[in-house]
Amino acid sequence: MRTRRPRNRENLSERESALLELLRDRARTSDLGAADTCARLLDMLDDPRAFARLTRAAADEPPRVRAILGAAGEQLGMDARLLKKLRASLNPLTRFDFGTLKCLQAADRWQASR
Repeated sequence: MRTRRPRNRENLSERESALLELLRDRARTSDLGAADTCARLLDMLDDPRAFARLTRAAADEPPRVRAILGAAGEQLGMDARLLKKLRASLNPLTRFDFGTLKCLQAADRWQASR
């Protein structure tokens, strides 16, 4: 039984940790429709400092999480260095199931499965 937060989430707020969980489960638990879920996610990620912290924490997450975060970051116009780091961590031959979040505008460029 774990009683502490995972190491990669130690510097994240509860909200940021929750965002990683949302990305991890492809927003399956969202009560909103796909478009509203994507819009809400983008609204919550639209802070460059929080996005940078999430990018660092995502290094220990499944590649799917990094791909979804990258697609959202590209749509938001986040720092190109952070996006490059996320992209470099992905196998270019792999496609990822974005689930509900495949409505992100950059999903195809971030290897979302069809």
